[in-house]
Amino acid sequence: MPASSLLRASRLASGLTQVDLAVRAETSQPEVSSVESGRRIPTVDTLERLLRQTGHRIVAVPDVGSDADETAARIARVHDSPDDALRAFLDYSDTLARADGTNRVLLSALEPRPTGSRIWDAALAGLVDYWLSRSRLPRPTWIVKAGRTLDSTEAPGLSRYDLLPDPPDVPREFLRRNVLIARSTLESV
Repeated sequence: MPASSLLRASRLASGLTQVDLAVRAETSQPEVSSVESGRRIPTVDTLERLLRQTGHRIVAVPDVGSDADETAARIARVHDSPDDALRAFLDYSDTLARADGTNRVLLSALEPRPTGSRIWDAALAGLVDYWLSRSRLPRPTWIVKAGRTLDSTEAPGLSRYDLLPDPPDVPREFLRRNVLIARSTLESV
């Protein structure tokens, strides 16, 4: 994850504004903004100092695939193309399926940025809930936040020729969010 995304996600997960973080880190809000926007690439020491003020720190883990935030960013870039958005979603599902418990938790720990599509935001929460529940792993709090459940049932990524999945074929983690995705879709490789 780029330093900009890591800092932004950590700050938001901690409920801090850029001003709050700047005060805590004894720097300026424009400095925090320049790192978060990617206009400035911080040194490892600077990034570590900023992250510690959000209650986070840098940890090196094996690269096993995209995390929730990277997937959300990818979906945001292509959400007008249902096939490409679904492919990004399924790639993340495959990553979570292959990951061991620790990596599953790490790949879903930080709240992803909005995708620009409520259905994909809810679907990502359902996906994290689904894969972490299967292993009885702790689930992040962001998956139950407002905006992670739809008002009515929808199926993401469907063309006008696709059939809606039958509710008995939809995992409960998705049904709770009114997202219709068949279990067999999630087990693609």
